[in-house]
Amino acid sequence: MKLDSQPILGIVASVFAVSASLWISVLFSPDAMLTWVSLTLVAMVPMQMVIGLAWGSQHPAAIAVMPALMRGVAFSLLMATVGALVAYIAYTTVGGSISPPTPFVNMFLILAVPVTLMLIIPFQRWPFTALLGDKPVAIGFALLVAAYGLAWVLYQLLFDFGFLQQAPFYQAALDPHGKFVAWLPLTAGLSMVVGILSLVLLDFWPLSLLAQKFPAMGKQPFFGLAASVLIALIAAGLWCVFDVPHGMDVVAFMVRVGVSMIFGIFIVLVMFEGAPFVRLPQPWRGLVLISAAAFLAVGLHALYRAVAVSRFGLPGGAPGYALELWLATSMLAITFPLMVAFASFFNFWPLRKSA
Repeated sequence: MKLDSQPILGIVASVFAVSASLWISVLFSPDAMLTWVSLTLVAMVPMQMVIGLAWGSQHPAAIAVMPALMRGVAFSLLMATVGALVAYIAYTTVGGSISPPTPFVNMFLILAVPVTLMLIIPFQRWPFTALLGDKPVAIGFALLVAAYGLAWVLYQLLFDFGFLQQAPFYQAALDPHGKFVAWLPLTAGLSMVVGILSLVLLDFWPLSLLAQKFPAMGKQPFFGLAASVLIALIAAGLWCVFDVPHGMDVVAFMVRVGVSMIFGIFIVLVMFEGAPFVRLPQPWRGLVLISAAAFLAVGLHALYRAVAVSRFGLPGGAPGYALELWLATSMLAITFPLMVAFASFFNFWPLRKSA
């Protein structure tokens, strides 16, 4: 079997991405990881989603036609430029220019990730496609602006940071004083990402069957709304299984279940390109891939945790959640952008040499 074909390509690429991520993660102190590194890298993720998912790494056309190495570098620079602008705006507004960055701004930027993913996948870039027609670049940037706008509204309505009142950086003016303790809506958002990605592995079964019988269900916004219900049910199911927040600690759940499962599914979808070699009808194919992602989630969480404990001796649990937050930052803020850039921007170069 050739190196540039699946599943060998996915295995080699995953080992490379995880190794590089862990190497980068241990270069920074835990304090830097949870503040400046998290702020900078998470701010890039929505733009990376626009490039890789909304544009399919085919726009702007001037970049898409470049040779693999130059193409990857150009897309990475575009992502970094937009991400730096977003990070600066969020830091000076939501974050109040407090140095180092606080949970106020970092949680807001994390929230923007599931919002962006909802607009791109279940809603298929609607209503921007209807409003802007065949202008993919304009659609992508309009979607990005809307995603941050929606994230800001949700942040104001749902997030309350009263539990941080004793922290030296706390400022009441920066606290939205929303309906819930901030950990709850943040964890719910990441649980929704698990639901979105699970439906992708299922090829949106059973909605795909309903759309065949009722064609209106296959059109937006009806498809997006129906998918949102399923996604919410998946997220709620996870919360019920792990009895959150009455049983399992909500932050532990967010990392051990939410973040780790997202990481496992990303490997299947990105590194293994959706595992085309698994040829089964739905929903069996999706269930097999979800099970494989869960297996990867458990193993990789254990690996990253072992590195964090052995290298830094980070304590887990309340009140600081140092270990959990380091794991979330390393597994998603660092590893996810690396995986997407390698697979989508660089098209697995130099492992895959074909055009």
